[in-house]
Amino acid sequence: MGSDTSYSNGVNSASTSSVKPGQQSAAIRNIYEHLGELRGLAQLVVYLADQIEDTDKRLDAATDPTQVAFLNRVLSMYTEELELRHQGLSGRIASICQQVATRTKPAYTRINRF
Repeated sequence: MGSDTSYSNGVNSASTSSVKPGQQSAAIRNIYEHLGELRGLAQLVVYLADQIEDTDKRLDAATDPTQVAFLNRVLSMYTEELELRHQGLSGRIASICQQVATRTKPAYTRINRF
């Protein structure tokens, strides 16, 4: 038996995105803005991680009790901010992934007919 191979976009009219052609550019701009925000949050998280590492190293070398107390407070401040930003980053990643998923184009699937 020969096989008949055809291609389909795998999407029926009920599952297509509700974004109209005129709204696509606005939707794309919105996603790009959110991605820019995400990049900014990620850079802040990296900065905070660097500051925590640097402060921890300085704390190991500190001998003056006043300096130790100060560095402990700074370390606490950075870790609290990192925890706060991490929570915000997780939520933004989930939101952006959902937005991007609604923008994906249907994949063309191969259908084999026997």
